[in-house]
Amino acid sequence: MSFADKTVLVTGGGSGIGAAVAQGFARAGARVIVSDRNEDGVARIVAAITGTGGQALARPLDVTDAVALDALADEAAASGGLHHAVCCAGIASRHTIPQMSAEQWRQVVDVNLTGVFLTMKAAARVMGAEGGSITAISSIAAEHLAYLSGVHYAATKSALTGLVRHSAFELGRRNIRVNAVAPGPMRNRMGGGDIPDDRLASAARNLPLQRVVEPEDVADACLFLASAQARAITGVYLPVDCGFLTGRGVAYKPYFDLHDEEM
Repeated sequence: MSFADKTVLVTGGGSGIGAAVAQGFARAGARVIVSDRNEDGVARIVAAITGTGGQALARPLDVTDAVALDALADEAAASGGLHHAVCCAGIASRHTIPQMSAEQWRQVVDVNLTGVFLTMKAAARVMGAEGGSITAISSIAAEHLAYLSGVHYAATKSALTGLVRHSAFELGRRNIRVNAVAPGPMRNRMGGGDIPDDRLASAARNLPLQRVVEPEDVADACLFLASAQARAITGVYLPVDCGFLTGRGVAYKPYFDLHDEEM
């Protein structure tokens, strides 16, 4: 999959999935615009890309800022065009409903849902006659639950499914494809850092593929959905979950113990 002569905007590109997505597109030849509220994270990822011969620009911003997103889209259009956008920016907090304030609810909705809409709107406005693609990072919480977060996170990821489906319907006539990638249990924490190895090993034992999802797994799915190989794919929600949803979290080893069969 080659993205030579293509420009890709990656929001939330300063760490985790977004960083892996930005680096993946850069390795495939794209000029990557790396955006995140975390200026240090953006600078680090851009340095990593350019240090290995890739093309990347640092453009820190907040995805809830429609004016900044429009300005960034215009800048991209004026310097060669914008061909793909991957919406990786997201936040979470761990609260049950009685603990959750209205402000905490609004913050997660503003970033995880409205931020994707604003990014999509800005990107679609400047994509040329050849069209392009927009990919949103969802989560298996869209159809399961947000075990490590809360109802606000699960609600935004469920809502993304509708946003992607409807946007794919509307933007298809402009040859813009819109899809979502839904990661399952992952190695990295949102915002940076890895989950301890013992917890990862425990999680992996309950997954059919016997491993957790790596950021690069999600990045590869994003590259595929943006590529010419996916030219007829739009409006889809693609789980990248090492098989979690096949059993909806049912403990894997005990299943085989119950059936007297060795794993």
